[in-house]
Amino acid sequence: MDEGEWCTVKSKHTNQAPKSNRRRVKKEQPRTKPKSDARPRRKSTHNNTESNTQNPYHLPDHDDSNDEDDEDDSADPIDDPVPPYHTTILTVCPLPDCPSDRPFLDTTSLTDHFRTDHKLIFKNLHHMYMALDPYLKRWGEELRSKPASDYGMPDSTSKDVFVIDPRKCDLDQKLRTEMQRHALDEVLAVQQKERDGPAKEPRKCLFCKVVCDNRTMLFKHMFSEHNFNIGLPDNLVNVNEFLDLLESKLIKLQCLYCEKTFTSAPVLRKHMRKKKHFKIASKNRQYDKFYVINYLEPGKNWEHFERDNCESDDEKSDPSDDSWAEWDEEEPESSMCLLCPRVEPSPQEAWEHMEKKHSFDLSRLRKQLGLDFYKTIVLINYIRHQSSLDKCFVCGTTVDDFALLEKHLDENKCVTKPLDPKADFWKDPKYLLPTYEGDPLLTGFDDDSDIEEETK
Repeated sequence: MDEGEWCTVKSKHTNQAPKSNRRRVKKEQPRTKPKSDARPRRKSTHNNTESNTQNPYHLPDHDDSNDEDDEDDSADPIDDPVPPYHTTILTVCPLPDCPSDRPFLDTTSLTDHFRTDHKLIFKNLHHMYMALDPYLKRWGEELRSKPASDYGMPDSTSKDVFVIDPRKCDLDQKLRTEMQRHALDEVLAVQQKERDGPAKEPRKCLFCKVVCDNRTMLFKHMFSEHNFNIGLPDNLVNVNEFLDLLESKLIKLQCLYCEKTFTSAPVLRKHMRKKKHFKIASKNRQYDKFYVINYLEPGKNWEHFERDNCESDDEKSDPSDDSWAEWDEEEPESSMCLLCPRVEPSPQEAWEHMEKKHSFDLSRLRKQLGLDFYKTIVLINYIRHQSSLDKCFVCGTTVDDFALLEKHLDENKCVTKPLDPKADFWKDPKYLLPTYEGDPLLTGFDDDSDIEEETK
């Protein structure tokens, strides 16, 4: 099956439970439960009301050693089989002649509805999660004037179902590009406001009573003291909302990783410590909206980005543990030089080639211009874009062929000339999007912005 397609688990993911069933279940439960029937529970030293309203890691110290695991052999909730890209939503179908007037609560039921009731598939719809409602609303308007057959191609498995694919439908490609850039602009604006305000405010650690002076110190503390890593602050947006969401799960006595719910704070603490579950569930796409990578490269999961750029403490803590061997040995991606047609086996070798052959040192440029992670992305995409047009990224001269660009750079010593820090391309949001989809150079450079934060 094409990974961009959807499969649906009808037995589990539905729009809404029928009201009649909910009433019947409620009626069958006894109003009072005899004490003799009550399930024996372990005594707790904590007040129940307090436990239900506070982070269990902020409660008074308690010896967890004698608490039971209170675990069973059932599968972790996060391991329950779900379709690819499944996540919770709240939306109504905006397509014309829709037979459903109820809201959809998850993306699986929504896509199943499109295929069954509208004979329509939106290819890689998960790329548009950041702007799902306006995207579908716009298509609802388009499909009121023309049928889906005018925009889509017949599905290979069912000829009466049409697939709207951005690679084959110019309108869909245009809509996606416009909305992705708009969403990216909004996210970057929010991120900048956070850096100027909330990022500088103190906040208590999720897993102990330490209060950190700012967000950078908080993230470093949680990583070094608790081995909890949700990525670099520069890669996140709406961070307070993200941390509030994680803390709300802890307050409900829910493990952040396996998403099991426990009976008391000590049991949860012991479980997370014993199982090393100080991390978030990688399959939970509820977290995608907090990672800027999902706006830079729509459809790319945040976990892949963080895995590529952040070495976890587990990976470096025990060199004798070969259980991570398969994880560490990532297959190198061939990478083309920004300034000539040469292709190297990996991004690192491509950067080394550019430094030796063209005197292009990215690390030196970043320090000279004070480039953070996103400005570096802009620079790489700008150079790649100019080179694709056979243009010099410094002086703008156009050569007859890309292969001749190297000669121009050498003869005019363009690479050694300073870049204008006020040039228009720095502010153009299109250069936050990759010129070539999946360009390995975008995730193949050393991001030491966190080191720079320490020195401030």
